[in-house]
This record gives sequence, C-alpha cells and structure tokens, in this order.
Amino acid sequence: MIAAVLLAPQMANACTACMGDPNSNVAKGANAAIFLMLGVLGGMFSLLVAFGICLYRRANAPVPPHAEISDGIDAQPEGSLG
Repeated sequence: MIAAVLLAPQMANACTACMGDPNSNVAKGANAAIFLMLGVLGGMFSLLVAFGICLYRRANAPVPPHAEISDGIDAQPEGSLG
C-alpha cells in the first residue's frame, strides 16, 4: 500500500474540500460543519462541568431542617422490640 502511494503520488492527492478553492461552497460547508461540531462539543463539556459543580454544591450544602426531623422520626427508641 505504501509503495503504491510512493510510486503514484498523483493518486495520493487530498480531496477537493481540503486542497481545492478555499472560497468554494464545499470548503465553506466543511468549515461550517467543523465549527458546528466544536460548538456542540463545547456545549456538552460546559454542561458536564455545570453538572459537576451542581453535585459539588449539593454535597457540601447543609442538611435541611425537615431532613433532620424525619431522621429522628424513623429511628426506633432503644430497648423497643419492634
């Protein structure tokens, strides 16, 4: 395969989107697709970071008063049989 590429360099040219006219519609479409994919990836990574921050804040938040009361209600007194 490498020998074929080295012996016939005219067959190893890049596609027209890469090596063609940079002002053509194909090149503009390829650039737009690349920026769209970068935007989607940036959005997904920023949402992932925001979710991590939300989990961090929730883990470090003080326990709400109603949660402390419900913990005391569910606990059975010592010495009970039930």
